[in-house]
Amino acid sequence: MNAHAAQTPVIRLAAIEALLDQDFRVPSYQRGYRWTPHQVNELLDDVQEFLGQQDNAQGPSFYCLQPVVVRSNPGGIWEVVDGQQRLTTIFLILHHLDDALAWRGRRRFRLSYETRPASADFLENIRSEDARRNIDFHYMHQAAQAIEAWFAKCDADARARFADCLLNDGSAGKCVKVIWYELAPSEDPVQAFTRLNVGKIALTDAELIRALFLRDGNFAAAGNWQERSALAQEWDEIESTLQDDDFWYFLYGGTHCYANRIEHIFELIACEDSDAVAAAPALHATFHFWRRRLEAPGADARNEWLKVKQYFMRLHEWFRDRTLYHLVGYLVNDGAEMAAIRKDAATLTRSAFRQGLTRRIRDRLLARLPAVQDSAADLKASLCAGLGALNYESSWQHRAIRSVLLLFNIAALLENAKATMRFPFSHFRKDNWDIEHIRARASATPSGSHELRDWLGDLVRYLDSVGMRDGVRCEADKLLAQLGSGETLPGPPFSDAFQDLYRRVRETYDGAGELADDNFLGNLTLLDAATNRGYGNAMFPIKRSKIIARDRDGVFVPPCTRNVFLKCYSRRIDHLSGWSPDDRTDYFDAIVASLVKLLDDETGVTP
Repeated sequence: MNAHAAQTPVIRLAAIEALLDQDFRVPSYQRGYRWTPHQVNELLDDVQEFLGQQDNAQGPSFYCLQPVVVRSNPGGIWEVVDGQQRLTTIFLILHHLDDALAWRGRRRFRLSYETRPASADFLENIRSEDARRNIDFHYMHQAAQAIEAWFAKCDADARARFADCLLNDGSAGKCVKVIWYELAPSEDPVQAFTRLNVGKIALTDAELIRALFLRDGNFAAAGNWQERSALAQEWDEIESTLQDDDFWYFLYGGTHCYANRIEHIFELIACEDSDAVAAAPALHATFHFWRRRLEAPGADARNEWLKVKQYFMRLHEWFRDRTLYHLVGYLVNDGAEMAAIRKDAATLTRSAFRQGLTRRIRDRLLARLPAVQDSAADLKASLCAGLGALNYESSWQHRAIRSVLLLFNIAALLENAKATMRFPFSHFRKDNWDIEHIRARASATPSGSHELRDWLGDLVRYLDSVGMRDGVRCEADKLLAQLGSGETLPGPPFSDAFQDLYRRVRETYDGAGELADDNFLGNLTLLDAATNRGYGNAMFPIKRSKIIARDRDGVFVPPCTRNVFLKCYSRRIDHLSGWSPDDRTDYFDAIVASLVKLLDDETGVTP
């Protein structure tokens, strides 16, 4: 097979053997390699199943892969318009079968990447220690490992038959072929790429938009390659920055898992033109918005790309500003629309923008608090009434409670203008922080073998840590021994003894009975899911020791949660091992005071 300029499209079957002498280049408008081990194994399994089938006809037979769409370029290099995932996987399989190639005096075809030369180098020398350097390397390394593991299960004969099938020229015996689709030189490869891939789940809107920006017609004839390469590099730099979770979770509050996070930037820009978005088809709406925008009369792709960069740079500027980082990050993670925030920024000075953000936060907060009738009334009185009416027992109030506790942490960090610590929205989202009781509710008595064993074990470890080996410790040991490791609970003597021990321990550390405010804000804080699972119905001193230990070990603990268990908000610290009604009141007052300081129009945050 020789590279040539076909005057009309050419479609034929081509054996893998015929590709071995060819040079292929993946152009800049395409995404990187993204096949998973599952897809790699499917291809290998399909070829093996084909090899095991009985021939029902005379002569050769072949297994056919999906199309590889190419266009001839000067220098005898094929531009891969579609099919690079299959082609790269075949390359990796051939890499594993290098000994079979060498025995036949052949070599693998050459595969390069227009804007990612490092990926071609990595394909030639796949090393585990480099696999985390970028996303292409990660998928290529995974695929290579999957191929190695698959062949490890084959004996020498099966491996030889597979190599023969893959490298057979098709004249005799079984072989593997691809559908070879060669575009005419007059056909735009980017348009062909888009036509072939739009509607496929495998390609995202970001990847299709990339193809729109990088097509040949967008660049002057002189310096075409350099301009396209510069845009592709800037694209990759933006995507790399967005892969930083600290930045990403500051600007994105949703739950969608983007294959390419830059797609969200294109969505945000599109959202600011609501009429155009409404006119776009539901499927690939963002892509169609940008297609219409870039194909409109007089459209300049380079100028549109400049707008994208400026949009991104504005978000990154906010990220670097500690105050804006916290205010915008809170709003985004509380469900506010970035488009509305951007609209404010477009018409206000930096100082006015900051004040506008605090007013937006104030209005959102007061609107969801119960018992707040007039948001224009005295802020402190409104917050006291609204926050005091929040109740954990009302499930519809959980979102408001969570928002208040998050905002309390933000306000506490912003109180000191000289402080440098930042609230990690990435941990807040990824660690699933949620509401937890500071003093366990009396109604939440441990039940079931696992809960009982955990509660008693925590009690024994705590008493040992403070050097208390009294009767309570002995009783807990005795009950643990009765529980053993089984799932079946002992009879009434055990349950009666546990209830008596549980009551006495509660009275000692948490006070008797269930207090009226156990489900109100003064007894609630934020904790991550992992800590919550280990929290259970533990007493306050055990919870306190666990929080301090996690903080000491470098696990991020919300600053206000840490302060609660260090009793920083309590005016009297005469009982470090308990959480009294006075502690609840002091903690509640601290929340109100901190939010007033942040949200009051007269004080607000420091510009």
